[in-house]
Amino acid sequence: MMNRIDLISMGLKNLFRRKLRTFLTTLGIIIGTISIVVMISIGIGMQKQMDKSFNQMGDMNIITVSPANKSKTNTISTKKKKTIITDKDIQYLNNIEGVDAVSPVVNYSVTMTTSKRLTAQTTIKGMTLEFMEKYGLGKIKKGSVLTKDDRAGVLFGKMTLYGFAKANATNNYYDPFEEMYDEETGKMKEPKFNPLANRIYMSFGSENTDDNENTIKPILIKPVGILATTNYQKSASMYMELSQLQNLKDKYDKMIGYSEYGGKKPSKNGYTEVMVHVPDRKNLERIQKEIQKYGFRADSDADMLRETKKMTQIINLVFGGIGGISLLVAAIGITNTMVMAIYERRKEIGVMKVIGSSIRDIKRLFLFESASIGLLGGILGVILSFGISSIVNVIAGGAGSFMGDMSMGMEQTKTSISIIPIWLSLLALVFTAFIGLVSGYLPARKAMKLSALEAIKTE
Repeated sequence: MMNRIDLISMGLKNLFRRKLRTFLTTLGIIIGTISIVVMISIGIGMQKQMDKSFNQMGDMNIITVSPANKSKTNTISTKKKKTIITDKDIQYLNNIEGVDAVSPVVNYSVTMTTSKRLTAQTTIKGMTLEFMEKYGLGKIKKGSVLTKDDRAGVLFGKMTLYGFAKANATNNYYDPFEEMYDEETGKMKEPKFNPLANRIYMSFGSENTDDNENTIKPILIKPVGILATTNYQKSASMYMELSQLQNLKDKYDKMIGYSEYGGKKPSKNGYTEVMVHVPDRKNLERIQKEIQKYGFRADSDADMLRETKKMTQIINLVFGGIGGISLLVAAIGITNTMVMAIYERRKEIGVMKVIGSSIRDIKRLFLFESASIGLLGGILGVILSFGISSIVNVIAGGAGSFMGDMSMGMEQTKTSISIIPIWLSLLALVFTAFIGLVSGYLPARKAMKLSALEAIKTE
């Protein structure tokens, strides 16, 4: 019986004795490995980029709850549809397992005017102070966070600062790409406007304050801080504590004689929007369904992410299938190489049997040779895959810098469209070695059954 060292030594000698054939057979495995690793890495990279983009554009941990819309809430029973969200409903949402924060949210279009004759039209959101931290508004670039002691205190998103321009400018059209980005570098400029160094007034709606200054007096607000978040959805708005914003709106409505409501003070019996924070994204879908069964519409940015993940999974399967076909062809090549080796080495096999080698040794020898071809092809294929992946990322990086000008304030990050994780590399090596073993099994069986006397007689 042959020991392992002799078996490995003989197997390697046999492989390198026919260098060209071994190389061509290994080349098939290399091409198949490159195909499957690079294809899957592109699918992984696409998913990572999608996750990053969605996280910058929206918030994957937030569910927005609103009254049921008859035309869109097919999952909600007609009897259970609710048209307003009450305090009792908010308490119910708070008690759902997996929810750690709930807040009513109000949104208003406002016109901001400074004492230096600068104006901007933007959106202000009102929510509870407790929810602001859950919503990702706890990190401040300048100034401080809102507290309960801040009267008419406002947090400014970075994107809102680019909108401040001269109120009497001849051209009222504002082109953010001209002001926000450096023409030479393409990088986002720091906003020149600092709300913390200005006295700012706010009026609700988009009316021109100058035309109405004799009849409508804008409300003085207190700029407290500038948000550090680069999330576009969040940085494009300003924020105020819910009750204080509602009080300012009531005060303003009274000043203009409730003109938005036909001259009558509106009754307040609930909310039209509530945000729910779910720390664990695995619970999002379950909680959404529970809210919908309760009678409300429940939307989340994660809905779109789930759809894109399904799409990328299909792409991964297609890419993996293409690579799998390449490896199948390579496996046939290994089988063909090992069968040819049997016919060429009949005499050698016969001698091995005569001098006492067991049929198990012969089987192990052929399986070792075929597995070595698979493993060697896998190693070279993985190494080359990293090189090709780097080239793909360099090309994608150039396209990413071009697209950076169109990112509308999202954080500029290095674009990696091809990502090869360690687990994929190891899986590729194990898989190619396994392919080699399977491909060499039938030739090994054939070698085992070969008659020793007939093999020795063969010229």
